[in-house]
Amino acid sequence: MLRPTDPDRLTCPPPGSGRRGFILFLVCVLALVMMVMIIGLSRHKSGAVLQLNRTIEQERAVTLAQAGVNEMLASIKAEVNDKDTPVGKAIHQLWKTRPAVTGAKSIFNASFDASRLKMTNQLVEETLGSRGDVSGQISLVITERVSGIPRPAYLGYVELIARTKYHDYPAETRVKERREIRVVDLSDPFIDKYALFVKSFCRSINDPKKRIIVQGVTTDDPGRYSFAYLGNRSYPVCPEFPNGSKSAETPPVILDLDFEKDKYLLGSFYQPAAFRMRDNKLSQISDGNLFFVSPAIPFSKISGSLSLAGDFHKTSELLTIYNSIVKDAREQGQQEGTMPYMIYQDFLRSGGNPANSEAFRSLVNTLMANWKYQYGYTDYTKITKDNAFVSNHPFVGIFKYFEEVEKSNPMRVNGGKMPLLFGEARNTPVYVEGPVFLRFFKIAFNDEIEVNFDLKDIVVPVSFPAVAMHYEKTPETFSGKILNPPVDSRNDRLMSMPIEHFSINNFFFGAGNISAKTPTAVKGGVEGYDVFPAFDESLRSVAYYYQTADEFVKDRVKTIDGQKTLDLDGISLIAGKSGQALDLSGVHRYRGKGKIVLGEGKCQIGDLLPLNSGEDSLGIYLMYGRFVIAADGPSADIHASLVATTCFNDNSQASASSEGGIEFAGKSVNIVGNLVVDNLFEMRGMPDGGFLRIVHDPELYVPKYPVRVSVGQTRSLLAVEYAQ
Repeated sequence: MLRPTDPDRLTCPPPGSGRRGFILFLVCVLALVMMVMIIGLSRHKSGAVLQLNRTIEQERAVTLAQAGVNEMLASIKAEVNDKDTPVGKAIHQLWKTRPAVTGAKSIFNASFDASRLKMTNQLVEETLGSRGDVSGQISLVITERVSGIPRPAYLGYVELIARTKYHDYPAETRVKERREIRVVDLSDPFIDKYALFVKSFCRSINDPKKRIIVQGVTTDDPGRYSFAYLGNRSYPVCPEFPNGSKSAETPPVILDLDFEKDKYLLGSFYQPAAFRMRDNKLSQISDGNLFFVSPAIPFSKISGSLSLAGDFHKTSELLTIYNSIVKDAREQGQQEGTMPYMIYQDFLRSGGNPANSEAFRSLVNTLMANWKYQYGYTDYTKITKDNAFVSNHPFVGIFKYFEEVEKSNPMRVNGGKMPLLFGEARNTPVYVEGPVFLRFFKIAFNDEIEVNFDLKDIVVPVSFPAVAMHYEKTPETFSGKILNPPVDSRNDRLMSMPIEHFSINNFFFGAGNISAKTPTAVKGGVEGYDVFPAFDESLRSVAYYYQTADEFVKDRVKTIDGQKTLDLDGISLIAGKSGQALDLSGVHRYRGKGKIVLGEGKCQIGDLLPLNSGEDSLGIYLMYGRFVIAADGPSADIHASLVATTCFNDNSQASASSEGGIEFAGKSVNIVGNLVVDNLFEMRGMPDGGFLRIVHDPELYVPKYPVRVSVGQTRSLLAVEYAQ
């Protein structure tokens, strides 16, 4: 046992001394930890603040760079469609050369220093003072050429790069953005050459109460003129054309000359006069009703093709004369050797058949030696009006035509005054295509004569009345027989008849006039009813796509200076599957260049004019619908290219209920542009005295620059880069 005095004895500390030391140690440790924590927290807070500050600066730089991108984008949108700007010149050169595209090709580059981005750098000044600036660069890149349309379209993108720099901050922030572009030529070098194009037959084409007026382009180049096409699709089935437009013979579109108004067109052929006849009263009746009269022709000069035995014995007027002579001879021919006796005996020998009668042949021979054949030309109006001069003998021969043709083809009975295809002054060349022929009428007769009738040395003075030359569908007499040589170049028969085998193009494109081009609507075997505007079926050239017409109106109709305005920007396609009408009746202005394609549905349209004439252009193409005129006044003024055609499996015999066209709804229409339709629907709904006037726009016919560059509404690429 250890004692207290032993060296190895355990000595205990004084009471309370150990706790105080531990506490001191603990305090020191805690203080050290706190100091470490404080130092750590201080350093952490400083880093976070620094990082937050860096983030704020970067976001600010991105925002400023994005502002630069937006300013450059606005500049591009404002200038890319102006061929007088640097970027517009690049697009114009692309349109002129139409190059092939084998890969991405940059066609325009431009740098924007701070001085060119004024608005953005003003924002920089307000935000950073003078500690930074924004600059940028633009590139237009073409990646693809779209063919299969009249003139190629080009696809690509515009790349915009904006750079934000701080003068006291080494990092550079870059924002890169891309947007798709479409370079589209909105012209159609085929369709746009036509002022009017109508595929289906119109019965009312000659209606004098509803006039079609076409004013073709006028230029210094005589070889540049407008076209018009009048087709015969859906021609009514009749005995003459049992299969309508599919018949072996082609049904004609007949245009009736109005000689009183068409003096300019007739030129030297316009020689109005009256017939010079033995009966002066008949001459006076004919006066003012003929635009050309041939001098009387001795019948002996044209009788070489005729037969005494076979070409006269069925002529009604000659039979009347002959039967009258025989009747008198029967009553007076009892004494042998007298003239009546000889005539009656000849009658008995012939069995009553004039073809076998020597007396009848002698009569005809005498008439042929003394007749004066006369003819002149008139028009449908002079024949059919209430006081028609042709109701007087011997001008009545033309009535047989109307009697015959009514049975075989009622369409030929319809007539009137042809459309004013050459302008209201009738002096502007328009080349008319399709099976179109001009119609006027010949009035012919042999004037009355007084001769000495000679029969076997017995001479008797006899007065013979005038003989009308009746129309004969099937030649039976000398009136309908083909003559060789013909009387003149316009007809080869003596009878009264319609002259309807001359092309209306003879007015301006005949010998010595303008040299006519080859008709284009049938070029290469493409018939008129197969003509449609060329459209990019891949839809890659379409800038805007809408499901319904309402979607289009909400997006593209804007209020500018207090009025609703159609904002055009390239090709807009409206599917229109609901058949909803595109209602533009309340929109009276448009700006930009564009084409609206409606897949299905009508288009209600009233007055619609460009904001900037000569710069803005509009085309509307209804693939399965009609234009409905909805103007506030009596007529609508529309400055646009209007097309409404429907594609059928059998184009040559379409159902009118499915055809595209125009419904006048009680209005007249003025169009500056052109009109291409399936059907005019007999111009029903057009008021009496109304009109469809088409002024062929020279900017449509020969467009100076029909290009529209559409810049995508959304980004196709967005990237942010930070560089030291």
